[in-house]
Amino acid sequence: MKTLKIGVVLLALFLATMVIVPMVNAQEQATTGANVQLPNLQVDNSQPNLVIQNGFSLSKGYNLTEIPEGSIIQHSTGGITRVFDSNGKQISISNDADSPKIPTPHGYIEADKILGVPEGAYIQVVDNVTTNVLVNNTRVLTVLSQDNGQIPTASTSGWIESAQSANIGNIQEYIATWNVPSSPANPNTGAINYIFNGLQPSYSNGIVQPVLEYNVYTTNHAWTARPWYVDSNNHGYYPVTPINTAPGHLIEGEVSWNSNVNRWYVMIEDLSTGGSLSELSTNAPNIGTTNDFAVCALEGYYINNNNDVAGTTTFNNMQVYNTNWQPISLSWHQQIATNFGLSNLGVSWPLFGFSPVTLST
Repeated sequence: MKTLKIGVVLLALFLATMVIVPMVNAQEQATTGANVQLPNLQVDNSQPNLVIQNGFSLSKGYNLTEIPEGSIIQHSTGGITRVFDSNGKQISISNDADSPKIPTPHGYIEADKILGVPEGAYIQVVDNVTTNVLVNNTRVLTVLSQDNGQIPTASTSGWIESAQSANIGNIQEYIATWNVPSSPANPNTGAINYIFNGLQPSYSNGIVQPVLEYNVYTTNHAWTARPWYVDSNNHGYYPVTPINTAPGHLIEGEVSWNSNVNRWYVMIEDLSTGGSLSELSTNAPNIGTTNDFAVCALEGYYINNNNDVAGTTTFNNMQVYNTNWQPISLSWHQQIATNFGLSNLGVSWPLFGFSPVTLST
């Protein structure tokens, strides 16, 4: 059994209260879960609209729109996103329709729904309206959503090939290692590649996934890695600040359920650099430990031909345990997209067993 790399685990508070967020009053009152009282939200419709190009972040970098710690982001049913500071003063307003849809490892999404969170953050989904981001048990961000639209799930327009195992019962932990493959042959490509193992509910949206990424940031033709959590209720897509990696480096992706605090821990580590680690945790009420769907996947965007796709990837040393910490096997099925027009694709695993899984390109 693998020991979780989480240091000191903080006990989450489980009390939640009803959230009431009127959308039109100049003074709005809302209460989060975990006994966090939000300030009155001071709506200011006179502010000029800001276009969010790549998402929000609590820190500088990667061309994200920086917002202060303690911010409150409110997505309304009218397609308006407002950001308030920790005192409830509105600091920006944007129209969702103005934000470009950009690729993520779970499909395209409007940029203002992407919310970069700090390393080690706990993403607490309170209910269908409220999500808190906490660091060291302190709220650093709250997302309020009354947008009832569904987050688009990844489809064959994004997933190039994958091994998939459905209807897994009582899963506790899913670990895999793989080497960063060779970069796409086209040195000037604008393509984005995502490679990951992960878990999602078999019959609804959302995913927890440790993700290896190529060419994500301003087409810099580099490899990075970070965990993502995607919520099924359109609260947002939550990635952590990435770590840098390179072809040939050994990557470990881990998704583990901690029943003591009812959280998924999502971690990705570069074992070739002495353990550069990126992690987050979430209670993820849409992703339980039963009827889950495990994947090993290659996903791509702006793919024109074979030269825009990374080299072959093999997922090794898979460890899968149930909630009694007994090893279990996965029963794979392959998915290979035909709409990319790529040759040499293939998904394979041993005749007897489930590891390794190779995604050929």
